[in-house]
Amino acid sequence: MPIFNLAKEETNYPPAQYADSEGLLCEGGGLSPEQLINAYKSGLYFWFDPMRYIKWWSPDPRIVLFPENLDVPTYLQNEFKTFNYSVTFNKDLEAVMRFCQSVENKAEMNPAWITERTIRVFKAMEEAGHVRTVEVWKEEELVGGLFGVAIGKVFFGEYICATEKYAAEYALVKLSEMLKTKDFKLIDLHKDTNETIDIGLSEISRNEYLAMVKELSNEQ
Repeated sequence: MPIFNLAKEETNYPPAQYADSEGLLCEGGGLSPEQLINAYKSGLYFWFDPMRYIKWWSPDPRIVLFPENLDVPTYLQNEFKTFNYSVTFNKDLEAVMRFCQSVENKAEMNPAWITERTIRVFKAMEEAGHVRTVEVWKEEELVGGLFGVAIGKVFFGEYICATEKYAAEYALVKLSEMLKTKDFKLIDLHKDTNETIDIGLSEISRNEYLAMVKELSNEQ
């Protein structure tokens, strides 16, 4: 499949079904809130080397969590009972992103895995009212967290990270429980990374995912 090239101000995207075997669809475009919202609603997310063009991805299959299907294993429930963690929602996006930056920007990975540009982009999305965060605290220390974008009844997860065992799963469980109370139907987790314990995750085809996002992202 050819890789499409986008003009910087482009707000429309090629059909996600044209993505290659790795899930890469196109390069270029921009990262304004409007462009990002349209990308998410088109079944895409961005990831790129900071020195190169923005790349837009739509993997097949897609890893998702349906809040109604949350299924926490017994051993993990027992672990959670021993936690002395507290959880907050939407308290401090930059703190969560800086935390993920410190965890993810490892030497064996891209040294700018979460870039300053990425932080600026999500702060702009926050101002537009779309970003949601979960913070997991051990006393006053941030030990786990996640952030992503809410559109309609879909939460598009971006990063989840932790420095304490099972704190990432704890954040995801608390997110799912919270979103269920707000009638969210779908949490997008991009693709399988083998890093997060199965708490009821589902693997669905790209076409099924696109159909769900088209419907649910337009719900109020």
